[in-house]
Amino acid sequence: MNEKTELQKRDLQRLSNEKSNQITKECILSALIVLMSEKPFDKITITELVKRSGVSRTAFYRNFSSKEDVLSDWSQSILECITNMIVKAVLEDNPYPMYCQIFQLIWDNQKDFDVMLKAGLLQNEYLNASTHINRQFADFSIMAHYAVLGWWGALLNITKDWYLRGMKENISDMADLCCRLLKPVSIQ
Repeated sequence: MNEKTELQKRDLQRLSNEKSNQITKECILSALIVLMSEKPFDKITITELVKRSGVSRTAFYRNFSSKEDVLSDWSQSILECITNMIVKAVLEDNPYPMYCQIFQLIWDNQKDFDVMLKAGLLQNEYLNASTHINRQFADFSIMAHYAVLGWWGALLNITKDWYLRGMKENISDMADLCCRLLKPVSIQ
């Protein structure tokens, strides 16, 4: 098997430690996603993960404590991205672009969401967005907090069902639907 590792696929020059660590993390994540598409998560070993990624075991443990930590880091970055979109939409009065961005994010990352669903992340980390929402809306009233959580729950159910049903409806129609059903949350 002469398949290139994730690290070999990148043309690397001398990089800063920060950039090097970022690329190392990306290679590990890419390798994990590929491996998870081939076999169950619990059957993947750190040895095959570092081999597929092309990084050393030391580099792996410098960035992650376990393969579960890789998944957690991945899902947290997705949640942070979505939460930032939500915050922007809540603070502005036009949620349509945010709805389009969320549906587009899911569309563009179907394979990743398939892997996340298979690993149980959509039921675990993705549903725990309240942690990110709490952080972003910490300075607002408890009623605003509840309003945002309710809005998030409705949006989550719509996006998740759209995804699970094969994303047959187009993104703009889904964004229009969300605009009609999910009015912007007032945080004042």
